[in-house]
Amino acid sequence: MALLFSLIMKAQDPQFTQFYAAPMYLNPAFTGVTYEHRFVANYRNQWPGISKTYQTYMASYDYNMSDINSGIGISVMQDRAGTAGLTHSQFGVNYAYHFKISKFSEIRLGANLSYNMKRLDFSKLRFNDQIASGSGTSIEASSYEALNFMDFAAGALLNSTQYWLGFSAKHLTQPNSSLTGDRVPLPLSISLHGGYRFIIEQKSKELKRYFSPTFNYRHEQKYDQLDIGLYYYHLPLNVGIWYRGLPFKKYAATYSSRESIALLIGFDITDYNLRVGYSYDLTISNLGVANSLGAHEVSLIYEIAKKKKRNKRVLVSCPKF
Repeated sequence: MALLFSLIMKAQDPQFTQFYAAPMYLNPAFTGVTYEHRFVANYRNQWPGISKTYQTYMASYDYNMSDINSGIGISVMQDRAGTAGLTHSQFGVNYAYHFKISKFSEIRLGANLSYNMKRLDFSKLRFNDQIASGSGTSIEASSYEALNFMDFAAGALLNSTQYWLGFSAKHLTQPNSSLTGDRVPLPLSISLHGGYRFIIEQKSKELKRYFSPTFNYRHEQKYDQLDIGLYYYHLPLNVGIWYRGLPFKKYAATYSSRESIALLIGFDITDYNLRVGYSYDLTISNLGVANSLGAHEVSLIYEIAKKKKRNKRVLVSCPKF
């Protein structure tokens, strides 16, 4: 089977519907926003109805060094897409510092440094010159090379027991992203996110019931994306609904500014300090749910803390997923 292969390859940054379940990826200022130790695993399968589309895996660990007002973390992520097996692997380290501005609010500043690798598997592709010459190798393959680069991101977060507002910026150094040896800098990607938690029931420091309207706005070059939604938490159950799209902005006549509606359900297994979340994206763009089959996402969050650490107040107002 022949494949028409463009010399210009474009791909989206990996993203999660449950972006609060990947907090250090959303904003490095979230590093250490926990009582002590936190382990997170995320998996996303986007548009499984289309062969060889996006699959993203991520695992992270962060630790709250409360004695020095700091948080540290590490993460590993891999994103796979396309017939050619375009693979993006990332290894990152995070640091965040926080300081109080009142009894129940703080400002956090964070940074992320990551090592990135991008690869193509040409054994999975078939080009016209291979068919015409009967050769097992295409000259196209010689023009591509594996890509390794460092990347830098930073963020800030205003956090309290009830509200939060964060800003993050990725690709600050705009590293080269070309697999052909050309100079194609990664564009700056920014995110503005926040929300408010309306507490319905609380016993001591444990929240029993609340609901949170939240948002996450992303901008990269001429492309914009807005996620806006609502969570309802009733221990141990967490449910949410999100809309992704910008209905009032049009890039072109054929471009749909509506993307998906996401439904989420999460569950706290308090005896094991474990949270499990599942979400499904219902595609409402021109792609259609019948073609894409939406997107599935699963997250696991495991926290460990000594009793004396749990007795301290930690300002964590954002949703768990």
